[in-house]
Amino acid sequence: MKSHIIGALRDLLEVSKVLVLVGVPGALLLFHVWQEYQITQTGYAIAEVTEEHRELLEEHKRLTVEASMHGRADLVAQTAREQFGLEPARPEQVIVIDLEAGDRQEHAALFDGSTATR
Repeated sequence: MKSHIIGALRDLLEVSKVLVLVGVPGALLLFHVWQEYQITQTGYAIAEVTEEHRELLEEHKRLTVEASMHGRADLVAQTAREQFGLEPARPEQVIVIDLEAGDRQEHAALFDGSTATR
């Protein structure tokens, strides 16, 4: 019986050696594959965030220009009202000019409503 136990222990020792020799490199290989997968996924995430950042920068530039133009337009309109007494044109004050009037071209004079022929 003692020889059976010693034989079983030797077999267990051999199996353990094989598991260590195969299992450790296998585990290292699986860890390496998982790590490479994580690196690839992180690269995709970085690319996505970088693209979103670029789009947000473009939108910020556009909005900054729009805000500065809006502020200037309001300032110009305020100055026109306060310093020069100007008001927005009423619809009846707007004159539509048809530039396709045959051979001759007519231009409207905005000050007195007369037309001039060239």
